[in-house]
Amino acid sequence: MRQLLMLAIRRFPQVEVDEVGDGVAALKALTTSTYDVVFVDLNMPILDGMKLIKRIREDERYGDARIVVVTTEERPEVEKQALELGASHYVRKPVNRRAIERVLRDVLGPE
Repeated sequence: MRQLLMLAIRRFPQVEVDEVGDGVAALKALTTSTYDVVFVDLNMPILDGMKLIKRIREDERYGDARIVVVTTEERPEVEKQALELGASHYVRKPVNRRAIERVLRDVLGPE
């Protein structure tokens, strides 16, 4: 699923992409670089997505960053929690290229 996500994102030539395998690696990347959009899986190893969203929102550099949750989690209360923590979008897996492109167009605006 991550490969499909990366393929969809890379269709936007103006977007630079970094990919990590878990929440701790994401936090490390977030401290060494700045991102406008962060894709988060709620079920990541080591540091789960909810905790990552909370940590991102605690960092003043990321007050305007868009956080896109991509998850298998379908329970409405989980989606509500993610959005309340600061997620901008909530996309359920399995995702398709068009769904990710719609989110990116919304996040990036008309190019």
